[in-house]
This record gives sequence, structure tokens and C-alpha cells, in this order.
Amino acid sequence: MTFAAAPDPAYALMRDWTQRWSDLETDLARLLLHPHADSNFCARLQTLQKQAHSLLQLDPDASLYWLLQLAASTSIGYSSSHALVCWALSRLVAPVLDCPPAQQLSLAHAALTMNIAMTQLQNTLAEQPREPSAEQRAAIETHAARSAQWLRELGVTDADWLHTVELHHELQDDLDTPTRLLQAVDRYAAQISPRETRAGRCVTDSGRQAVVAHASGAVNAIGHALLRTVGICPPGSFVRLEDESTAVVLRRTDRPDAPWVAGVLDASGAALADPTLIDTRLDGCGIAAALVAQTVRVRLNHARLLHLSRIALAH
Repeated sequence: MTFAAAPDPAYALMRDWTQRWSDLETDLARLLLHPHADSNFCARLQTLQKQAHSLLQLDPDASLYWLLQLAASTSIGYSSSHALVCWALSRLVAPVLDCPPAQQLSLAHAALTMNIAMTQLQNTLAEQPREPSAEQRAAIETHAARSAQWLRELGVTDADWLHTVELHHELQDDLDTPTRLLQAVDRYAAQISPRETRAGRCVTDSGRQAVVAHASGAVNAIGHALLRTVGICPPGSFVRLEDESTAVVLRRTDRPDAPWVAGVLDASGAALADPTLIDTRLDGCGIAAALVAQTVRVRLNHARLLHLSRIALAH
């Protein structure tokens, strides 16, 4: 099914869009790996957050597509990639939960820095072909408190930012909304990302983990808000359609279970010469299942897919 699009002024601004995201992730990785080497850490982080927010506002769905594709496709550079996914999800869901703007900004900074005291360890663990050692487990268990302390040493005075970082792994049900949201997106993003010791999970499995509260095991309203906002199968994830073909999700619709997708493999698993844009709300075009990214053997033309995503936006 092919759709025509009117000229899109915003698309011209996105010609170097993926490169801008890549540059931003590189800069964030450098800052998180060596935070004490930058005498203006707070100002630098705030600048990166503003740059990321500008890209996210330009096209939230394309941003999710790009960030989730990177997170689900490789374990290299895991810590900064994970931070950006958690940041983007927090930025999109916090307004839905009626968090005040100042609180949203504190949460955004917390999402980027919650693991700052174990950045290198996170990268190592993602590529390590064995389970964490006792020493590594001890560092994991104390990283939240250490990250908050590092941030204080680096000049952070925002109490909400520090509070959320320090408590983002606490197993209790009386936490404030921003901290609970960061916990949900942290679990969600971690589940879909691959490790040397395991493949990433499909987004529906990750979603089920996100909607369960830590301590009680009860249904979590924060997790439901996350899934309602980004969709059951968010942009960047792979799905199998009712006709057995494989598609990548491009853009959300008014239905969390029925996004715009682009077909990339036919029912036999052969790559399509040109991806086709599909509205899964139409009869016979629905999603049959979410797929684990590592099981889909296809080289994506991201520029073409982002263009199709803009066409979907016009409809």
C-alpha cells in the first residue's frame, strides 16, 4: 500500500538528523565516562539535554525509532544508549502523568545520569560473556547512592534530580511519580537491550515487566501510562503481521496496538527491495506478534524508513 505525501518542510531539517543523534550520544558517552574531567559538568549535561529535547520535539516517533533501533541492535556503548532511551521515554510519558515542567526537567537529568557511577561497568557487563562477579554485583547494588554522591561532587544542587537518582532502584511502593516512572522505563529499556549473556526481549515481554510494580507485584499505573504513550509495539520495534510478513514499526496512531509499520521481509523471510508503508488499523494488516530484534535478519535503510515515517505522519 503506497501513500503520497505533500512537501514536508521539516524533512529537510532532518537530513542530518540521525548524525545529530549519533554525535549527541557520543558526546554523552564521553561526559558520563569521564565526568570529573569536565569542570563544567552541569552546564555541559544541560546543553546535551536541550539538544536532545530539540531533536525529540522535531519528531518524537522518529526519535523513538532511531533510539530503540540502536538499543535493541547492539550491546556496544550500552550505558549512554540506555540513558538516552530512558530519557526519551521519560520525556514523553511525564507530561501524560501531569508532572510539572520543573519536575519533568529534573527527571530528564536524572534519566541521563542515574548510572553515572557505573558507566564503564555497564558497558563491560553488556559485552561480558559471563554473569557478574561478586565484586561487580557489589558495585551494581551500590551504584544508585554512589551516582547521587558523584553528582553532588560535580555540582548538582537540584534536590529532585538527586532524589530520583538515589532512589531509582528502591523496592518500595510509596515513591514519588518521577522516581516510579524512571524505574519503569529503566526496566523496560533494559529488557529490550541485548547482552552477551542473553538476547534482548521483545517489546511486549518488556512491557509486561514495566506494568508490574516492584514491591507488591500489583498492576502499575505508571507502566500502563508508558504503554499507552509509546504503544504496545513502539517505533523501532519489529513485528510479524497477520500475513506472516515482517515489519518495523515507524509511527504511533490513535490506537496503542495498531501503529504504522513498514514491511521489510516477505512471508518467506526474503528482504523486500523497497519497504512498503502499512496501516495496521486496516483489516488484514494487523500485528500478530512482536519479535526480538536479534531474530530479524535484515539490513534497514534508515533514511528510506524515516521518509516513510514522515509520509505516515501526513496521513
